[in-house]
Amino acid sequence: MGAVDEVKAKVESKEFDAKDLPIFLKALEEIASTNEDLIDELEDTEDVTIMFNVPGVVQAYLQIKDGKLTAKEGTIDDADVTLEMTEEVGKNLFTGETDAASAYMSGDLKIIGEMAKAMKLRSLIEIAGEEFGFEI
Repeated sequence: MGAVDEVKAKVESKEFDAKDLPIFLKALEEIASTNEDLIDELEDTEDVTIMFNVPGVVQAYLQIKDGKLTAKEGTIDDADVTLEMTEEVGKNLFTGETDAASAYMSGDLKIIGEMAKAMKLRSLIEIAGEEFGFEI
């Protein structure tokens, strides 16, 4: 089972959790290698590294370099943007149950670094949501 199928199964069975963030990012990487809309979007995206931190639960990052997206579990020192979130936001943000803007306004999502680069992630995830079969 690929990461995309694993994310779909976890979301459908209501078992997706914040600790599954690396699987979600790996699925995004899989989609980025085959989805023409996402490939086009990545080609127009400047190089960026986005770190995800759910304190005490999981850390992962994605890197867009030369139009290619890669995802890894763990930390990276030179992230352009770090998204730090509560466990609840980490669970619901990537399944469309929590809106990023609302989470940010309530303080449950902190953006450390360039906000504009963080906003680029939104369009990538929206395109990926079509592949997952749910709206993000």
